[in-house]
Amino acid sequence: MFVGIGNFGIFVAPMSEELGLGNSAFGWALSARLFGFALSGPFIGRLLDSRGSRVPLAVAGLMLGGAAASMSLINSGWQMIGLALFSGMMGFWGSSTLFLTIPIAKWFVRKRGRAMSVFFPSIPFGIGISSPITQLLVDTVGWRDAWFILGIIGGLSIAAVSLAFVRNKPSDLGLLPDGESASLDSNERARMERRLEYSWTVRQSMRTGAFWRISVAFGLLMAAMGTVGVFWVAFLRSLDISPQVAALAFSVQAFTQVASAIVIAPWMDRMQPRYVAMGGFASVAAGMLVAAVASTTWHGFAGAALAGVGLGAGMLTQTHIWPAYYGRDHIGAVRGAATPITLIMTGIGTPVLGILFDLTSFTMGWLAAAGALSAGFMLLALSPKPRTPQ
Repeated sequence: MFVGIGNFGIFVAPMSEELGLGNSAFGWALSARLFGFALSGPFIGRLLDSRGSRVPLAVAGLMLGGAAASMSLINSGWQMIGLALFSGMMGFWGSSTLFLTIPIAKWFVRKRGRAMSVFFPSIPFGIGISSPITQLLVDTVGWRDAWFILGIIGGLSIAAVSLAFVRNKPSDLGLLPDGESASLDSNERARMERRLEYSWTVRQSMRTGAFWRISVAFGLLMAAMGTVGVFWVAFLRSLDISPQVAALAFSVQAFTQVASAIVIAPWMDRMQPRYVAMGGFASVAAGMLVAAVASTTWHGFAGAALAGVGLGAGMLTQTHIWPAYYGRDHIGAVRGAATPITLIMTGIGTPVLGILFDLTSFTMGWLAAAGALSAGFMLLALSPKPRTPQ
């Protein structure tokens, strides 16, 4: 989250002032990142099914860090957009990062919801602490050196943690899913794993309407999340709120995501994931409506809190709903196939809202975001778990 993902919005104001860039340029940079992720997602998903996450995560982390450090050298908008495209191709985008969610889906079945709930708070927690620390770093050494420092430290840290701690799947350690030991030969263990849940192939998954509706719905949610991440600080500063307070308000949505995940965790394995997600969509829409009428500092904090609660529920469910609906054996390929659809929706939505901000006002942009989230709510309402093929 420190490597230009959770803290990208902190750089918008200082880079815009020095380089003369408008809000739409940063929206297109985010779209370029998402387009890169959409291009690489199917390949990364299949790679993780066949090779696991440990080494690919380390390599991608180093390359992501290098791209972030290179941001310190840019002098124009097209350079920023190009580096954002390359960063996206490395496959990192918060809780949608396949390197992180696919191994959890493979390690757990009965306890998958709880496992995802333990993992998920690391994302908003990283956003929450990266925002004020990055703002302090920018204030101290400037935005160029801040990019360089975060890129080098972040890339090396991701690689070191991956190589030291990540293991690809339970069978690598002679285990069954959910941490249970197995004194079985490989064939018996494989048969037992198949009995735990049915695993859909990519082709089977894409023949269900739920696959397409879920992909579009979470694309709309991620568009709202991307808009908050890129423009929330700039929006609050337009209300004459100081940069430090604006960064703190932005952190509120991250920490409320953590609180939301903790509250939801006991229910993740007991409820249909779409119901949890629908509640999240409604909460984010409410946050956008508060932002549309905001005029004071507390409005900024209230809108951020509502958005954070909803994003916590929605993004946590996104990591859980795919393996819950389609199983674990081919989950990398299934998630990879859904990634372009979801990210195209996100990539279209964020720059469109940025253009609305530039041409009209922040009010119109937040109202449009609330409308998009309402559409996503309806798509999920129409997407029960598909029946297992006979």
